[in-house]
Amino acid sequence: MTNINESLIKYVNEIGDNTRFWEDRYKNTRSTNKDKIGSNNIRELAIIALNADCYEELRLFIQYKTAKGNGWESYFDTKNKKSFGDVIIDYLDRIYELSNRSDKEALSNIGRFFGYLYWKKRIIGGRGE
Repeated sequence: MTNINESLIKYVNEIGDNTRFWEDRYKNTRSTNKDKIGSNNIRELAIIALNADCYEELRLFIQYKTAKGNGWESYFDTKNKKSFGDVIIDYLDRIYELSNRSDKEALSNIGRFFGYLYWKKRIIGGRGE
């Protein structure tokens, strides 16, 4: 694609299109149930991406979040048995490649990706999310 932002928005829309994942399990993430992925959790990742020293550091953090649980280990792709965290890592790897494997450029783009994903999650979650 000619524009990285177009790719980032395309990726976010692909993630958002999995309505069963978002609506069945994660629609009301303000509940006390801690195994849900909230929009603020995603927004914080944008900040973490911008503060990371290198891409591998951020990738390792997402792997940690997936292992820790709190919704990141839940199947996002039930057909291929891929967790939400694994799917996010796949997208981050694609962004890293689109960024010519430049850590600085990739982390900036990933920060925008998580910002767009935050917006999408707020749209999916509705008011009060």
